[in-house]
Amino acid sequence: MNNPSVDIGNENAVQNVTLTDYIRILYRGRWIILFSFIFVFTATVYYTFTTDPVYEASTTLIIDKSRAMENALFDFNSFGNQSTHITNQIEIIKSRTIAERVIKRLELSNVRDSLSLFHPNDDGEYMTLRQMVNIVRENMEVVNKKETDIIEVTYSAPSAFEAAYTVNTLAQEYADASAEFNQGEIKELRKFLEAQLRKKGMELSSSEDLLKEYQERERVASLDEETTELITRLSQIEAELEQSQVMLQANLQMKNSLERQLEGRRETLAAEISEISTPYIKTLQEELAKLVAEKTKFVTAVESQAQGVNKGFFLGQVAQYESKIKSLKQRLDQEAKKLSTSSMVRDPFQLTQELVSRIITLDAEITASTAKINTLQDVVAEYNAKLEQLPNKVLEMARLKRRQLVDEQTFVMMTKRLEETKIQEAGQRKEVRVIDEAIEPLFPTKPKKKLNLALGLVLGLGLGIGITFLREYFDNSIKSQEELEQLGFNILATIPRIEMSKVEEKLEARMSKLGPMEGKRIEARLITHLDPKSPVSEAYRSLRTNIQFSYVDEKIGAVLVTSSGPKEGKSTTSANLVIAMAQSGKKVVLIDADLRRPVVHSIFGLEKDEGLTNYLMDDISFEQMIKPSIMDNLYIIPSGVLPPNPSELLASEKMKALLIKLREEFDFILFDTPPIIAVTDAAILSTIVDGAILVVSSGHTNYDALVRAKSLLDAVNTRILGALLNGVEVGGMYGSYYYYYYHHYYSKPGGKKKRRY
Repeated sequence: MNNPSVDIGNENAVQNVTLTDYIRILYRGRWIILFSFIFVFTATVYYTFTTDPVYEASTTLIIDKSRAMENALFDFNSFGNQSTHITNQIEIIKSRTIAERVIKRLELSNVRDSLSLFHPNDDGEYMTLRQMVNIVRENMEVVNKKETDIIEVTYSAPSAFEAAYTVNTLAQEYADASAEFNQGEIKELRKFLEAQLRKKGMELSSSEDLLKEYQERERVASLDEETTELITRLSQIEAELEQSQVMLQANLQMKNSLERQLEGRRETLAAEISEISTPYIKTLQEELAKLVAEKTKFVTAVESQAQGVNKGFFLGQVAQYESKIKSLKQRLDQEAKKLSTSSMVRDPFQLTQELVSRIITLDAEITASTAKINTLQDVVAEYNAKLEQLPNKVLEMARLKRRQLVDEQTFVMMTKRLEETKIQEAGQRKEVRVIDEAIEPLFPTKPKKKLNLALGLVLGLGLGIGITFLREYFDNSIKSQEELEQLGFNILATIPRIEMSKVEEKLEARMSKLGPMEGKRIEARLITHLDPKSPVSEAYRSLRTNIQFSYVDEKIGAVLVTSSGPKEGKSTTSANLVIAMAQSGKKVVLIDADLRRPVVHSIFGLEKDEGLTNYLMDDISFEQMIKPSIMDNLYIIPSGVLPPNPSELLASEKMKALLIKLREEFDFILFDTPPIIAVTDAAILSTIVDGAILVVSSGHTNYDALVRAKSLLDAVNTRILGALLNGVEVGGMYGSYYYYYYHHYYSKPGGKKKRRY
C-alpha cells in the first residue's frame, strides 16, 4: 500500500462548526468557567452582604404655573412652554443654593445627631459645608412625571429615617424659596410705599398747621376765586409730579433689586444691561418718553379749559395718546422677551430670561417717567411765574394752600397705591405644593440581594465562557482528530489522558502481589501492562493493530516515534506500544534513541550506563546492550552514556549494521527519538526505518509546529505511518467514546456483556 499523502493545502479548508464543537470547547474550559464563576459569585456575595444598606424615600410636588401671579420671579420662562418651565424648576431643586438651605435647616433641627451628614469619619473629622452640599446633590434624584406638572424628588441615605426626613426638608426648602422669591419684588415695593406714606403724612400735617397758623395770624379766611382755581390746578400738577417722582424711585429700587439677583448668576450682566439693549429698543424707549411728555403737556394745558365740544375733543386726544403709549409698551415688552431668550443673555439654566425682560421694561418705564417729570416741572414753573404776580400777602397764602393741597392729594394717591400693593401681595399664592410627603421606607433599595446574586451568577458564568472562547480563538494547538485529518494525516489512534490517581491506586494493589523491588520499578505510565482492560490500554492496542495493517504488502518491522516538540508523550507512547506488541506474542525491543534527554530507562526502572552509545563505541557487546524488562517478550536498549555527538553516532554505519542485526533477532523494533524540530536525530533515523509515527498532544502541539515537523520528515523522504492524538480528555467528547464502548463491553474484570455499537 502506498504511503498516505499529507495535503498541506487542506490546512486552510473551511470547517463547519457544530454544536458538538462548542460543547467540546466548553468542556475543555470547564475549570476556567468554574473558577470564574466561584470568584465572581463569591465577590458578589461578599459585596452584597457586607455593603451598608441604602434607603430611598420620595416626595411629590406639583408646580402650578397658572396659580402664580404675573410677577412671580420663579417663572423664569413665562413666555416659553410649560415643559421648559418644569425643567427649570428641576434644575433649581438640584442647585447648590437649595442644598445649602437644606443643610442649614438640618443642622438647626432637633434630629441633627441622627443624621450621617453630621457624623465624623473614622479619623474623627467632620465634613465641610461644601462636602455636605455635594453629598446632598449627589444623593438626590429629581424627575418629572410624564405629561404632568408633577415632580418626584428621591433621596438616598444610610437609614430610612434620614432618607425621609431629608427629602421632606428638601421639598419644604424649595417651596419656601419659591414663595420668598415670588413675593420679594412686591414686598420691597410695599415697604418702600409704607416708608414714603409715613413721610408724606408728616409733611401733610406740617403743611396744614402752617396754613392754619398763617390764616389766624393774618386774619385771612380764603382766597379769591381766580387765585383758588390757579392754586388748585397747580397743586394737582405738583401732586402728580410728586407721585411720578415717588414711582420713579420705586422703579429704580425695583430695578436695583432685580440687578442684585442677576449678580448671583452673571456678575457682569447687571452692569452691562444698558449695553445689551438693541438700538431698536432704545428707539422705542425714546419714542415712549416723547409720547408721555407730549401727553402730559397736552393734559396740563388743555384739561382746565375742556368744556362741551372741547371736552370731547380733549378726551379723544388723550385716548389717542394712551393708545400709542400702550402700543409702544407692548412692542417694548416683545423686544425685551426676544432679547432675553437670545444667546447674549442665556445662562446654563435659563434662569435670567424673565429678569432681563423685567429690567428692560423697567428701563422703559423709568425713561417715560423721567420725561413726564421734566414736562410737569416745566408746567409747574409756568404756574409759579403766574403766582409771583400776586400781592405778597395773597402770594404767601397761596403758597401755603398749594403746599397743603399737594400733600393731601399725594397722601391720598399714595394710600391708594399702597392698598393696591397690599392686595397684590396677599394674592400671591404658592406656586409649589407638596402632594405627598415622604414616609420611611420599609426595606433598603441597595444592595438588591436577589438581583446582585443573579447578576453574579450570570456574570461569573459569562466571564468564564468568554475567557474560554477567547482562549480558544487565540489557541493555535491541535485538539481533535478532525484537525489532523484536515492536514492529511492518517489517524492511527486517539489516546485518552491517563488519570494518574486511578493508575496509582491500581499500582498499590499490584505491589502487594509483586516483589518489593519489582513493584517499585513499575511506572504508572505503563498502563497497558498495569491495567490491560482500561480504555487507554485498548487505545494502544488499536494503535498496534493500525500499525500492523497500515501496509499489508510489506512487513513493518522498525518504527520510530517522534513529535514536533517536547513533553507531548512520545516516550509514554513508545513504552505502551511495545508492551501492546509484546502482549500479542511478538518479540519486541524498545531503543532509547534520545541521546540528549533519555527517559525510557527510568520508565522501566533500568540503568542507562550500558546502552546504545556504549555499543556503538565498542565498549560493550550486543548481548550486554540488550536488557530484559517486566515482560518476557519485551527488551529494552537504554541510551547509554550521553555522547557529545549524538547525530554522528546515529548516522554511522555501525548503527545501520545494528538495525540489520536487530531485525534478525526481533519481530518489532521501536525507536524513541527526540523531537524532530529540536534536533536532526529523528530525521537521520527515519531514513533507515520502515516508518515514523508523529505523536500529537491534544491542546499542546502547535499547529504550525506540526506542519513544520511534517515538512522536515518529507524533506528526507520519510514514510509517515500516521499521527497519534495523545492526551485526549477522559470524559470529553472523544474520551467518552472509549468509556461508552468499554463499559458496555466489560461489566467487571473478567465479565462480559452484550456488545453495543
